[in-house]
Amino acid sequence: MGTQTDAARHSPGIRELFQGTAGAVALMLLGVVAGFASILVVSPLYGAVGTEWPAFGELVNGYVVQPGFGLVAVGYIWWRGDYNPLDRVQTPSVEGLAWIGFAPIIYELTARAVTPLLPIIGLSHGGHSGTVKWRGLLNQPELIVPGLVVMFLIMAPMEELLYRGVVHDTLGRTMGSLGRVLVGGLLFGGMHLFISGGLVSLLLTTIFGVLVAASYERTENLVVPIMAHAGYWLLFTPM
Repeated sequence: MGTQTDAARHSPGIRELFQGTAGAVALMLLGVVAGFASILVVSPLYGAVGTEWPAFGELVNGYVVQPGFGLVAVGYIWWRGDYNPLDRVQTPSVEGLAWIGFAPIIYELTARAVTPLLPIIGLSHGGHSGTVKWRGLLNQPELIVPGLVVMFLIMAPMEELLYRGVVHDTLGRTMGSLGRVLVGGLLFGGMHLFISGGLVSLLLTTIFGVLVAASYERTENLVVPIMAHAGYWLLFTPM
């Protein structure tokens, strides 16, 4: 049985905690920079796709920052050398399936409950407008397969690989479970503060970030936040 001295020796100190948090913040900011660079690179490509297939071009145009996120994640994994988050790609358990199903719904209900309260603190949020993706895909059946591939197999994995697979891992070396979930969620919201703009975006996406970070923390399965994230896009975001 370990002594208190042993426990203290293995517990991260203030310096390690600062270094881990600073590293996670740096990765988040690097993701923001890469996201803006990605906009410049992929937007013309999406425009070319839209010229040939307007409906598909409109769909992918909503995912201009994710390639940059994926590039940062892959670069970090290559630099680490001893870490591969793909080891945490597994078939979801029953709990994982519950997270996948309920996390998007819980977030949407929370966002709808919070939105009417925002004017009290001088903020406003118009919410989503337009046809949600699942309806749009049903209205254009030729988009169903490529649309699901883009969301579930390409864009959500890129984003979650960075924010759960990489940022969460960086926090995990110096923080406990609750700290990883809360700080990881806040950094996810911080990214949206820069990318989307506004305190409302920070608030709402932090809530979503906490939910998906909790799903990853509980299941240790990267598939769970990926599917929950893409599921939210499919169910609640417009085309």
